[in-house]
Amino acid sequence: MRGRFTQESRKAVGDAQEYARRLGHGFIGTEHLLFGLASTDGEAGAVLRRSGVTPERVEAEFVRLIGTRNVAGGDLFDALDHDALTAIGIDLDAVRERIESAFGPHALASGAPSPRRWRRPRRDPATGHLPVTRRAKRCLERAVRDAHGEVGAEVGAEHIALALLGMDGGLHRDILSGIGASATRLRAEILTRHRRAG
Repeated sequence: MRGRFTQESRKAVGDAQEYARRLGHGFIGTEHLLFGLASTDGEAGAVLRRSGVTPERVEAEFVRLIGTRNVAGGDLFDALDHDALTAIGIDLDAVRERIESAFGPHALASGAPSPRRWRRPRRDPATGHLPVTRRAKRCLERAVRDAHGEVGAEVGAEHIALALLGMDGGLHRDILSGIGASATRLRAEILTRHRRAG
């Protein structure tokens, strides 16, 4: 994927990566790109925020849909009901302590990637660049193609937003729906403003 990204579009992707890291995700998906775009200061971000697609609402809707559990890097006990096990006499904290003292501090970390992603190198979410999901990669590739069709050929945040909002499926669509924002309407408004500016 080649293309000169504007400072604003680099910020959007950087914010998406930081958001993914903060959530403990080992990847950047379309939901993270939506968060990053809503965080930008440019026209695409302004259109999103005016329609209620703010970083805070994106995160709240994400948590409502998925929950707060660490999706990519959780451990064995993340999904267990701590209170229910305590009620029958099982102290998860004590169990965790004993396992980690016997097998090391990351013994409970989920290490096996899902079968769908077995070829993708897993990276530590706290360091380096995170891998991009196939859908998010298609979004960025389309943004590059669309920008190359214009004079100047810089990939702006608006190109990423237009590509993202034009995609079918993906968690970003569920988040937009939960917020009550229409991807079609948002895309049309960003496209109109982009054409006026260019």
